[in-house]
Amino acid sequence: MSLSFANPLLAWGLLAALIPVIVHLFFRKRPRPTPFPAIDFILKARRETERRLKLRRILLFVARTALLAAVALAIARPRLLSTGRAAAAAAAGPSATAIVLDASGSMRYRLGGKALFERARADALEALDALGLEEPATAVVCDGSALPAATLTFDRAAVRRALREAEPSAGHSDLTACVAAAARALSEAAPGLSRRMVVATDLAASAWRLDSPAPLVRTAAGPVRPEVTVLDAARGADLPNAAVVDLTVEPDPAVGPRGYRLVGTLANWGKEPLRDLPVALRVGAGAEAAPIRAFAEVPAGGTARKTFSYAFRAGGPAVVSASIPGDALGLDDAAWLTLDVPREVKALIVDGAPSPVKVRDEAFFLEAALASTASPVRPRVVDAEELPRVRFADWDVIFLLNVRSLGSKASELRAFVERGGGLFIALGDQVDPEQYDVELGSLLPQRLHVVKTAAERGAADAADRAARFAGIAWDHPALSVFVGAAREGLESVRTFRYMLLRPPEREKGGAARSEHVIVSYDDGAPALVEARRGLGRVVLYTSTVDREWSDWTIRTSFLPAMQRLAAWLAGELEQRPTAPSVVGEPRAVPAPSGKRVVGLVGPDRRERAAKGGSLAPDLPGLWQVKVEEGGATRLDPSLAFAVRADPRESDTRRLEPSELTAWFGGATHARVAAETGGGESRSVPLWSILLAIAVAAFLSEGLLLA
Repeated sequence: MSLSFANPLLAWGLLAALIPVIVHLFFRKRPRPTPFPAIDFILKARRETERRLKLRRILLFVARTALLAAVALAIARPRLLSTGRAAAAAAAGPSATAIVLDASGSMRYRLGGKALFERARADALEALDALGLEEPATAVVCDGSALPAATLTFDRAAVRRALREAEPSAGHSDLTACVAAAARALSEAAPGLSRRMVVATDLAASAWRLDSPAPLVRTAAGPVRPEVTVLDAARGADLPNAAVVDLTVEPDPAVGPRGYRLVGTLANWGKEPLRDLPVALRVGAGAEAAPIRAFAEVPAGGTARKTFSYAFRAGGPAVVSASIPGDALGLDDAAWLTLDVPREVKALIVDGAPSPVKVRDEAFFLEAALASTASPVRPRVVDAEELPRVRFADWDVIFLLNVRSLGSKASELRAFVERGGGLFIALGDQVDPEQYDVELGSLLPQRLHVVKTAAERGAADAADRAARFAGIAWDHPALSVFVGAAREGLESVRTFRYMLLRPPEREKGGAARSEHVIVSYDDGAPALVEARRGLGRVVLYTSTVDREWSDWTIRTSFLPAMQRLAAWLAGELEQRPTAPSVVGEPRAVPAPSGKRVVGLVGPDRRERAAKGGSLAPDLPGLWQVKVEEGGATRLDPSLAFAVRADPRESDTRRLEPSELTAWFGGATHARVAAETGGGESRSVPLWSILLAIAVAAFLSEGLLLA
């Protein structure tokens, strides 16, 4: 323990304690002896009384001296500091001081039941109280937001207020940038003052960029290194932490038509492995969402992945989260994700060549593929004669299979596609290229030309001469599921006959029409061609979906390809999940057509205003968007988005003090003050005790004079 004064110059007031002594000595009277036998008997009695009066005068003298001394010391505001903190708070001579307070997400870590930020703020306030009145100071709160220009000031109350009002953020803070800002503020100090920096932090390695130059203070004599004291809020303790650092989702057709594989990535920043760590997957944002539980093994200082499979019962906006039990840093114990699950697709199959023999019927194989248990498509088959009684607007996708002519329904089909419907056209011996050009020319990705026979079906060499799929766009949404050995199911398809197409036409001005060949044959002729028409999509298959012109229908790739093409044409193929934001990153909040964004509701249930259509989320979790539509406000589930904790703040591994002091310039310029015993540093304000002593002395004087 050591004694420190907030106002050391006022300690000269202790000289006032000499006033009673001087008064006592100045007015002291020595009695003259006068012989008087008549009163000898009185002197004897007086001696007895004088002993009592002498003790009273001594007590009165002590009370007056203690009163003045206690008041003088109280004005100087002495206090007792723990040895380590007192050394950090004391400066050798007058100095300009910049106090940097780490307010990053990792400072929310709770150690001994108290957040590290609270410890760091107490340390910063102690350092401020240790300064003399003639020493200017400033505070830099490092919370990841834009740093205002720090200015040295003698207004101690303003600096104290800035530290007291600071709150820990949930984002990442760059302490290297913050100490650089503090160094710029110290450059304004008057000549003759030393430059000093106090940094209250948890020593998290992720907050420092030690590969960049250490901060220097510019002075009239040139740049100098400041004296740096780092106050370790963790008191030298390790800070183990477990976190959910990522959550991804991928389609999993094996689970069902809306099946997904959800993968959570767990991290362990402790020195001991985590065994049987509980992990919970929740689907939905409400507390009623029942969790799917599992356990994971996470090595010390490493990561592990936990996979869940889940089939959504219905399509539409969905929310999923993966979480672990709460620990000392609750900021990163869960990760959220939003996605749009495909809805059920209604498909109308128009059979242009029906047959009582199922395997010869044009629509048999396609209907079986789309109607399978795991398919998101619900098909209905009609023949060409039923077309006049069908309303295309009631369906999501239309399949035309070897249909000779649409007649009066052609214009309705064009309008259906223009408004966003999907159209799949398969050819065959019923199709007349000239008739199709007249009726569907504006919809076709490329105009039809003539039929080419690659091999006669049934011939001995048919398998060798048949055309094969080549030039496959494996990254196309409908074909992206074919990976590895599954690609053989497409590459092995044999096509005996197919329609050749005319070269793409160009619009006025020389621009080519928007079409894209998804699959071609090995001779370069298109097999599957897609095109955008208005708001809708069209896919043209130049062969048949029965077994007359091709054997695709009996290949393993036919079923998943048809299901995914139907979903893609309807705009309901699984959407990529909305990428989560990171705390502190600006997020655009676009207003949907016919709606107006009026606010956002954060994970803490508090509503924020969306200024200028964007927001920098300050908390991890699920953020919901409130919109106004038709005079009423509501939360729009389709606009909800997830925000994750910055993974750098989850990494609580600490710097070695020697690394940091070396970066600042070595032990002659920097030191790290930490109490490895884990005890809390204390500052005992003695001035309040001294005032109590002064009051007691004043009351005692009154009693002695009574």
